Amino acid sequence: MPKPTPKIGGPQRLIAAAEQELIANHGHMEIAAVARRAGVSVGLAYHHFGSKTGLMAAVVDAFYEPIREIALGDGIPVDLEWGAREKARMAGLVDYYFNHPLAPLIAGRLAREPEVQDVERAHMDALLEAGARNIAQGQKLGVVNPDLEPHTTVAMLMGGIHLVIDRALIADQRPSRDEFLEQFWRLVSNALQLDNTHTATTGGHANVREL
Repeated sequence: MPKPTPKIGGPQRLIAAAEQELIANHGHMEIAAVARRAGVSVGLAYHHFGSKTGLMAAVVDAFYEPIREIALGDGIPVDLEWGAREKARMAGLVDYYFNHPLAPLIAGRLAREPEVQDVERAHMDALLEAGARNIAQGQKLGVVNPDLEPHTTVAMLMGGIHLVIDRALIADQRPSRDEFLEQFWRLVSNALQLDNTHTATTGGHANVREL
């Protein structure tokens, strides 16, 4: 018997039910099963999302929204030095990916679906732009190598980070959270050629909160 979804609004109930269907069925779902799990009619599902593809896109969008909040929101204290703030942000991202039951499916089977790729690309574009601003900010603070071009650097970093996280999520034996985070941070700090001495001396605090 499918687990009932929470008593929330129609579209949200369908998204929650679709996520549960995808997790329960290893990346597969049917509109009828989703509607049944959500306790609504199949017609209502089509009314809100138009098709299975539209519902899938909504599920993926809901998955990525918290990632943008971790990256762009106010959860990381602004008074941390630049490097410590970025490591804290990465810890939040690793925890989210490692703990979300849908993450291995998005990294694995669902990664080939066009609707997943389209939604993911839209979120990544926003994060790339914010990431470039953040690298430029680190350069102004004297923490990040000033010779790096921010947009090129963040694009290379995010491409590598995306692949590294995906590989960890679908590995037969996933690395421990702490081990992965340390390797993750080493990759990023080496790529940015962080001046940790300068950071320790000046504090490297940012004046504005950006990714």
